Amino acid sequence: MASSSRRFLSPQDIARSVDEPLTDSESSVFDSDDESSVIDDLPVREFLTCDESENEYNDGEQSGSSLPSVARPTAFTWENMDNYVGQREQFVGNCGPQNEVKSVTESVNVFKLFFTHELISLIVRETNRYAEQCINSRSLPIPFRSRMREWKPLSDDEMYVVLALFMLIGIVQKPTLRSYFSKNSLLATPVFGSVISMDRFESVCKFIHFTNNDSKDTYQGPPKLFKIYPVISYLNKKFQNLYIPGQNISIDESLTLWKGRLSFKQYIPLKSSKFGIKTYELCESNSGYLWSFIIYTGKDTVFTSSLISEDTNKASAIVLSLAEPLLGRGHTLWMDNFYNAPALARILKSLKTDCVGTLRINRKDVPLAVKDKKLKKGELIAQHSGPVSVLKWSDKKNVTMISTYHGDDTQKVKTKGGQEREKPASVLDYNKNMIGVDLKDQLLQNYLLERKKMTKC
Repeated sequence: MASSSRRFLSPQDIARSVDEPLTDSESSVFDSDDESSVIDDLPVREFLTCDESENEYNDGEQSGSSLPSVARPTAFTWENMDNYVGQREQFVGNCGPQNEVKSVTESVNVFKLFFTHELISLIVRETNRYAEQCINSRSLPIPFRSRMREWKPLSDDEMYVVLALFMLIGIVQKPTLRSYFSKNSLLATPVFGSVISMDRFESVCKFIHFTNNDSKDTYQGPPKLFKIYPVISYLNKKFQNLYIPGQNISIDESLTLWKGRLSFKQYIPLKSSKFGIKTYELCESNSGYLWSFIIYTGKDTVFTSSLISEDTNKASAIVLSLAEPLLGRGHTLWMDNFYNAPALARILKSLKTDCVGTLRINRKDVPLAVKDKKLKKGELIAQHSGPVSVLKWSDKKNVTMISTYHGDDTQKVKTKGGQEREKPASVLDYNKNMIGVDLKDQLLQNYLLERKKMTKC
């Protein structure tokens, strides 16, 4: 632990700390590579009301917090590392598979733990409802050759077959959906036509639905996710109930390929997909297990946490929304500089959760001695305030790290050329554990389920 003079925050201080806006807007080599990084320091209240074209931070006076008014926490007092003794939080709790997962070994039964009969029944019910609505709403007679004439209600078993074929499509790569039903001896994949006809498969794809369109007036979730919200909220809960991640967890963004028309479609050039739906995700570092996610829908993205007020900045809101159920168990949260800030690190540490990652050098509360110090290659400087330490190290470029248990210790490592170099322990640990989301994306790469057209253009 840090020195005995360290001061822990009270619950009131914790709540108030979350409300402090971040002030830095500097871009660095670690920056998020999409437009949302421009507004990561906006309070949630301003993030939800700012214009789409707004590209500046707003760190002005803020008010209207839903939390009780309390005294602001003590400002950061930065000291040299001579008296710093970092101690990692002790991890408690039973991690790994939970509840009924422990006794399941067959792959199909594991799948059914997530896609339960309850979820499948919901999809079947809404698909049949939507098909009936489409057929009954036609003002003209159904064309003689239309597949609508042959429509019959979908069953649960048939829906499982369709989902199984979707997963098989991710393994057997073909250019169009109809090519999977080809009878050409060189191209045929007989299993598709043996379990469902092409016309029936296309009809299910046409009518598949997850919610009742008539319930939009009473819907209270994210407006842009109305069509899929019952499914994503159900799966989010299942991901969390069936597995508890180990001590190391990471938060990062991911991009699911989508090139169709969508108001919240993102373009991130450094991602392999380039275009798609962006999600903020919390994953276990060593397995890549996706434990929690938030779909980014633009300025109206909803962040839900009891620790969030109207003045909580966006970056902190993302972290607290994803990680709140895991706080207090001794987890270590690995994040890049899009999320990290001294105020957030102090909050997490007071909630028995460690925080390590890169840091933008002009974040609010970064020590001036670290920020202004000019370093030669291989040199470093570090200071701490209580358990929170900030370190700047000069490699090919300056790298700034924040940690709640790392000091300024270094370790010898061998380069590709066989030479020994000194690197900060926090940098080495970060490179080892900040891989959860990337590992998940890597494991999914071989089973791509992006939407295919029925026929070529």
